[in-house]
Amino acid sequence: MTLQTDRYGQTVSTDDPQAAAAYFEAVDEFLALDDSAVDGFDRAVTLDPGLAVAHLGLGLSLASAGRDAEAREAFTAAVRLRRERPDRLTAREARQIDLVTAPPAHLAAFAEHLDRHPGDLLVLGFAAGLLSTRRIAAGTGRDGVLGLAARSSAAFPDDWALAGICSLEFEEAWQFAAAETAAELSLRDRPDNRAACHGYVHVLHETGRIATAESFLAGWFDTRHPRSPLQTHLRWHHTLVALENDDADLGLHRYHAALDPRVSNRRTTLVDSAAVLWRLRIDGRQDLPWSPVAELARTQVGAARTGLFDVHAALALALADRAALDTLRAAWRAETARPNRDVVLAVLDGVAAHGEGRYDEAAQHIGGVLSAVSLVGGSRLQQDIVVDTLCDALARSGDPARAADILEDRKRRRRSRRDERWIAALRAQSTAADR
Repeated sequence: MTLQTDRYGQTVSTDDPQAAAAYFEAVDEFLALDDSAVDGFDRAVTLDPGLAVAHLGLGLSLASAGRDAEAREAFTAAVRLRRERPDRLTAREARQIDLVTAPPAHLAAFAEHLDRHPGDLLVLGFAAGLLSTRRIAAGTGRDGVLGLAARSSAAFPDDWALAGICSLEFEEAWQFAAAETAAELSLRDRPDNRAACHGYVHVLHETGRIATAESFLAGWFDTRHPRSPLQTHLRWHHTLVALENDDADLGLHRYHAALDPRVSNRRTTLVDSAAVLWRLRIDGRQDLPWSPVAELARTQVGAARTGLFDVHAALALALADRAALDTLRAAWRAETARPNRDVVLAVLDGVAAHGEGRYDEAAQHIGGVLSAVSLVGGSRLQQDIVVDTLCDALARSGDPARAADILEDRKRRRRSRRDERWIAALRAQSTAADR
């Protein structure tokens, strides 16, 4: 067999140049978070059914699109080919399949693989996802991705796909200038790279450049193809911009247009929609459309999910289905292996108490794990919903001064117009209570 070689110098086990070309293009589409990757990997599988890594890529792209049953079939095919035709795989391809289909609990195995194969960005991107959702051991934060990427960055310093992966990781590691540089490099060479777009938007949020975020996202949605697993989540960012600008009506308009489960079926829909409605609730908005979000939570909450997912499911269930929320809390109490179990359970208990108006209890539950909120998973912007819930509970239970102090501390990290308005209101509440 004459092996084909990708742009990172890695051989791929097919002698069909058309299958290889389809596979290479699909990898790039997947790294750019483009749904077209599904079609590309499917085309590669059709041209060469024995190309195991194409089945693996198909599984990854289907899972990213929320098509879990089809993804499992594709992963099963990859594992079967890896077992039945080991002669058709390089050592790198075999290990790639193992790491994705049976991921280890710690980073060492990923680091070892990437040291040997720094161009294997599918593995790097997959490991980044595990870190962001806290599916591997506690104590390995988002900055762990940058450690994994170090060898790749040395080998391919100007690669658009690698820069796109690293842009968000730099931002989450507080390296805002590096994050912005990486995003700009990536978008220069691949203007439709949603990973780089995402990292750039996070930098704009964290550095308080809300007007720039509004302009950039408006232009992005006007010119970029909507087929992406990240599309709904980018709309979430756009909605947060409206809330930063104290425009709840615009925020609700953007919610109904793109985040409402009745119009969006993306993997991030539950997290994105619940987070917006809960923020609006805290801001005093009434009569919010919780029913579709709660229904989505009920249909998905039994699946194997992450802390971030279940915390956001709890937000909806706390207001619409207490029995389902109790079931979710019981499931986390029964957990024995998840490293973030205690933190997630405390947040779930706090959300449940908040939903029932037991604000003292909510503050006690969440306040006790505030320093470990990163273990919920996701980005800092996503974790902020936990902090918001704590501050609202404190204010409602008679301690607005502490709530304001917590928000002041967050303000040192991120300039937020919404937080500034909230802090002013809490200080006024505290002053009035002292009279």
